[in-house]
Amino acid sequence: MSAEPLLRWLVDGSLAVTVAIALVLVLRVPLRHAFGARVAYAAWALVPLALAVAALPRPGVGQALAPELLALHPGMLVVAAVEVAPGTAGAMIEWPLLLAAAWLLGAVLYALWFARQKRRFVAGLGRLRPDAQGTWRGDRVPGPAVVGALRPRIVLPADFESRLGTDQAALVLAHERAHLARGDTRANLVAVALRCLQWFNPLLHWAESRYRLDQELACDAAVLARHPSARRCYAGAMLNVQLAVPGLPVGCHWQSSQSLKERILMLKKSEPRARHRRLGAVAVCVLVSATSYGAWAFRPADTAAVAATASRQAPPAADHPEAGVDMDSRVFTPPRYPAAALETKTSGKVVLRVLVGADGSVKDVLVDESVPAGVFDAASIEAARKWRFNPAIKDGQPVDGWVRVPVEFEWEPPEEPEA
Repeated sequence: MSAEPLLRWLVDGSLAVTVAIALVLVLRVPLRHAFGARVAYAAWALVPLALAVAALPRPGVGQALAPELLALHPGMLVVAAVEVAPGTAGAMIEWPLLLAAAWLLGAVLYALWFARQKRRFVAGLGRLRPDAQGTWRGDRVPGPAVVGALRPRIVLPADFESRLGTDQAALVLAHERAHLARGDTRANLVAVALRCLQWFNPLLHWAESRYRLDQELACDAAVLARHPSARRCYAGAMLNVQLAVPGLPVGCHWQSSQSLKERILMLKKSEPRARHRRLGAVAVCVLVSATSYGAWAFRPADTAAVAATASRQAPPAADHPEAGVDMDSRVFTPPRYPAAALETKTSGKVVLRVLVGADGSVKDVLVDESVPAGVFDAASIEAARKWRFNPAIKDGQPVDGWVRVPVEFEWEPPEEPEA
């Protein structure tokens, strides 16, 4: 099984996730001030969606061709032969497999580390007892939190009401119930999974604290929307429950001292009107859709996919003596011999149809013939895109023109060592 598709997805995904995080970090504060904290928090959905889009097939190269550009001329034969020294074939290092194994090891280690943090935190809570409100209480619970992703539950200290008072305790409990209603622990599970898959991306780990802050601000906004006259009491609850909970990667803890100042400052701002929030939700949907499409559309085309479909999409040949390509001057980089064909000692031939631009660069590549079908197509197209030609001349001006280039792959047995 080839590791190249996996590595390609990791590279594409890392670039897409990095761009998505950078975009969210730039827009989160303006979105919060314009449309509210809940809209700003929703913008983080762009990050996992960007990684999912990176797994989609790459876009194909545009195949729409004008009939007047179909003049074909015979090209020079390009031979891609390979010689293998005795005893070296088995010693070749499979770098894609090694890189894939390193990624998998890192992902597993990160997952184990997060799981260990979760187990240590849950074990530190001690024995929990359910109460009449549907929450769980324990003598060793340091503060209110939501624990668990698939079956989340609220855990509270045994003396929760006596610590805060009835009014503040009710607001804190409403905050934790807002986490449950919004499914924030499941969102945190997705965040942890992203950090495991993209463990080599430092920006993703750095942005986690900003994501958590936006999550808490969104829950604060949800509580104040139901209790608009309780801002002072809610601020008092924040000051009385100053808790930083390390080791809770999936759950939702009440707050951390680092975000306390920003959360209290947000309490002074009035909640945007429902119309503004709906407008912000539409803006976020447009942003997510446009960015996701851009992440897909602007990736380099998949040469393998083009090779598989080019012969079906190639237009019929036509004679056009006025348009041609001067083949006396050209730069050819021989294509690499595919590893699979090298292992099976397979030879073959690919006939390419290359669209040469007026500047001599290659604008498009199609496959006219391929024997064996699909074996050497991708390697030929990849090499052809780097070639340069003298463009066709028409009425004294360089114009686009087509040229046919046969690419022949010949496997040559290794030379026997002299006795």
